[in-house]
Amino acid sequence: MGKNTVLTRLPAVRLLLPMVAGIVVARLGGSYWVPAATVLMAIVSWFVIGIKGNTVAGRMRWRHNGIVPLWLVMIAVGWIASWVDRPVSFDYKHLTGSVACARVETIKFNEKSMLMQVKLLNANGSDELVQGARVLLSTRGCEYNLEAGDLVAFKLNLSRVRNMGNPDEMDYAQYLHDRGLIYRQHIKVSDIAKVGYSPTLTTKFFELRQDLEHQVLNSSLSPDSQALIIAMLLGNDEFVEPSVRDSFSQAGIAHVLALSGMHVAVISLIMWFLLFPLDYLRGKKLRLVLTLLSLVAFDLFTGMSPSVVRSTVMIAFVMASQLFYRKSNPLNAVVTAALAILIFSPSSLFNVGFQLSFITVASLIVFYQAFDLKFPRNKLLNYLCTTAATSAVATVSTLVLTAYYFNIISIVSVITNLLVMPLVPVLMVLGVLAVVMLAMGGGVMLLGDAIDWLTATFQWMAGTMSSLSLGSSVYVNWGVVVAYYAMLMMLAMWMSRRNARWLLAAGAMVVAMLAIILVEQVTTPRRGLVIFNSFDSTPVLYYNENEAVLWVPDVENDYDIEKFKRWNRAFLAHHRIDSVRLVDSAGCVLPGAAISPPYANIMGTGIVAAGRGRWKHYARHDSTNVKFNYVLITKGFHSDVATLRNLYSASSVILSGAIYQDDNTMLDHECDSLGISHHNIRLDGAYIKMD
Repeated sequence: MGKNTVLTRLPAVRLLLPMVAGIVVARLGGSYWVPAATVLMAIVSWFVIGIKGNTVAGRMRWRHNGIVPLWLVMIAVGWIASWVDRPVSFDYKHLTGSVACARVETIKFNEKSMLMQVKLLNANGSDELVQGARVLLSTRGCEYNLEAGDLVAFKLNLSRVRNMGNPDEMDYAQYLHDRGLIYRQHIKVSDIAKVGYSPTLTTKFFELRQDLEHQVLNSSLSPDSQALIIAMLLGNDEFVEPSVRDSFSQAGIAHVLALSGMHVAVISLIMWFLLFPLDYLRGKKLRLVLTLLSLVAFDLFTGMSPSVVRSTVMIAFVMASQLFYRKSNPLNAVVTAALAILIFSPSSLFNVGFQLSFITVASLIVFYQAFDLKFPRNKLLNYLCTTAATSAVATVSTLVLTAYYFNIISIVSVITNLLVMPLVPVLMVLGVLAVVMLAMGGGVMLLGDAIDWLTATFQWMAGTMSSLSLGSSVYVNWGVVVAYYAMLMMLAMWMSRRNARWLLAAGAMVVAMLAIILVEQVTTPRRGLVIFNSFDSTPVLYYNENEAVLWVPDVENDYDIEKFKRWNRAFLAHHRIDSVRLVDSAGCVLPGAAISPPYANIMGTGIVAAGRGRWKHYARHDSTNVKFNYVLITKGFHSDVATLRNLYSASSVILSGAIYQDDNTMLDHECDSLGISHHNIRLDGAYIKMD
């Protein structure tokens, strides 16, 4: 009788773990020899096991090694899947100036620009090498007649997608790479020509989703209700105000705004209820199939996010077990869902939504299977106990991973979920009815009043709980994440086997976490100067211990400091900066820094900002002979570097990332020709000085 191990109870794990290893190896840069070597080793090990297992004693000795060839093959499968899933690449510089034809896949209109994702179909002189490559196309100006599915022609002047180069920033380049985007281009809208229309199923779903969004946005619903309905049902949260998003995050209910398994479950229940007449026609199996097909359509409609696909696959397993009268193991269904997603989209492994959703669901299943909890029979008490337990397990299982990605820990999430979760299905049902009525050309009337009331209640709950200041900004590195989940696994093994060695190992992981945190705090500089790379401004941050001042010479008093905090939350949390105040035209003086726009002396570094012409005025009227280390050229500079050198005896130049690309290139070449040392923030990333 074999041991009842995880591998025997969860056979899908035998495939998932080695496949994950193969995907990770591919991400780390493994070459083509990896799949070839693993397949060769699999063949060799299979022959060895076959030879050694010819006798009864040999089979007993080698029976547990029979899984080794399968593991090796799945490592190769993971690597190959990653290789197939990689974006199309080509020599883009060689094709500069060539006319390309592309299909618009997605399009977003801003106030004075558009952001499109296009798929290249061909280009002059490309020999079809560009076919299938995706480009992130941003424009200067808008053309409202364009829509998804249109064919457009434009001259190629591509560049690789790259990160901004700011400290502790999100790896945006890798994020786009995982979505098939490695090239981008900025172009005037007048340089784009519409040459046809050739929609695909994906673009049709996108257009339908946009049409429904416009119906909702043009309805009598309040703006907050419109944003919430679009986020919960259509999978687009860009209309949610940043302040609302922050309050939901701090209250621990940010999952309400993002499509997840909860939303899929509600949609499946709605469809299951609507199809109840089929039971009376002996069509229960048809009812199951139609419910599943509606979920697949919902997945396509909302963009196939990992959490939605995971939930659909899990529900499909449950329905399949009912169709074929088989019992299903919930945890094995979760693992199989992960395997199915990773086969077709290996990059989903590194998606935060994928990680959070699978860890949460797997933790809940393990918890309820390990502890056969008996909740009260009273419906209200039963709901309170199950919701509290579920929320607590979900919070503990994702605590450190949430802090790693979002730099926030919410302590009040259990209480907030108790209050909010009963209202979520009600709001979704009413939202579905409202969207259907709007799509049919009707209005929402009293239904809209109910939705507005629920939205206001959601926001009141989130705002009240977040105002308790129990959600704090934190910074953790990947070492803490690994140690934390190792600790949870060891605690689970201890509870399962009651072996003290597992408890001691969990304690060792706690010590390791504390050591990593302590080393991080000791080695993190407590004072520094950072000139950030930004497309629309030049933020200059000086921090000393827990306080910081922000000087933005090209924007001054109307700068959105809250937006800066949101974009740089990880940096502020990493350096334990509690407050950031904006420097106005009067300037400020604080330990280690004196700022008097357009001049500053920070950490012994003299800086003069040259932007919209004010620097010339100060240069003519200021009689001080200050030695400047740097001239910071900001957006709006309309002069030349030689003039700056004559006015100021600066030893180097810093070019802001907000300078338009053509001007940036011209100034960069001018600095080179004059032999002036310079730091180009657009190309080299943020200027950083810390001690």
